[in-house]
Amino acid sequence: MAISKRGQIIDLISHELKTPTVPIMGYCEMLMNPKFGKLTNDQYDAIKEIMKNILELQIYLDGIIEKQKRVEEADSLDILPRELRTPLIPILGYCEMLKSEKLGPLDQDQKEALDEIQINSDRLNSLINDFWNAQELELGKMKYHLELIDVTEFFNKISNKFSNSVMEKKISFSTNIESNLNVYADNSKLIQIFSNLIENSIVFVPENGKIIIEAKSQNGSIEFKVKDNGSGIPKEKHNELFKKFHQIDTSHRRAHGGGGLGLVIVKGFIEGMNGKISVESEEGKGTTFTINLPRKSKQYGIAH
Repeated sequence: MAISKRGQIIDLISHELKTPTVPIMGYCEMLMNPKFGKLTNDQYDAIKEIMKNILELQIYLDGIIEKQKRVEEADSLDILPRELRTPLIPILGYCEMLKSEKLGPLDQDQKEALDEIQINSDRLNSLINDFWNAQELELGKMKYHLELIDVTEFFNKISNKFSNSVMEKKISFSTNIESNLNVYADNSKLIQIFSNLIENSIVFVPENGKIIIEAKSQNGSIEFKVKDNGSGIPKEKHNELFKKFHQIDTSHRRAHGGGGLGLVIVKGFIEGMNGKISVESEEGKGTTFTINLPRKSKQYGIAH
């Protein structure tokens, strides 16, 4: 039986947003146990504050879930209030403070526990940001700050960002960029677009696989391609790719995290900058995403 949109929202919040809070709480409890290692008073107080804010965040999420169960139609994504991030900000701050050892020294086990707290806090922050971006796009409130971007320089930075990830999986990551290309786009959103597509490729490409980024001038626009030789996407699933809450393999989402909003945001950002995105893929034969963005400013539909 098909799951309603309301059911999908509840499922997303229940599993994706609440899941990272559990290990955060568990590692906090571990750190506060004297058997795990001594803490200074300041360290102890900081961890107590993390726990207090995680509990507050869990209460927020439970409240949102209960509210969604009561509404008759929840097709809108306008359901995550900005206040949701209020308890997350101090959690991230206390993690940084503890890891800097300004509040006292840490042994290796304590450092590893704090790493796990930070990893899950960052994951939660990323998921919330995805949800907010999807809300802003759906409500037509997304703003763009456009500028001319040097494409070669841009992808040099992107390559550096993912150098460790591709090295760990022994993936061949290469770029083929036409010289002297400039694109008129919002730099931060362009980073999110290609980060999302590359992260997806890294997940689905096998060890020793390939990811290739291409960029060239094409009829007054810049054509970008993100190619990989990963598991591919069945043709009958192509039309579903850019729909809210969709992922090709739900069990895979459970294993790797993610709320199924990444490609929704990618498509929304691209169209908001007067561009287009398409996909070519076949199961077992890899995937190619093609993006076209303007070389110059257009006076309609874009905030300058």
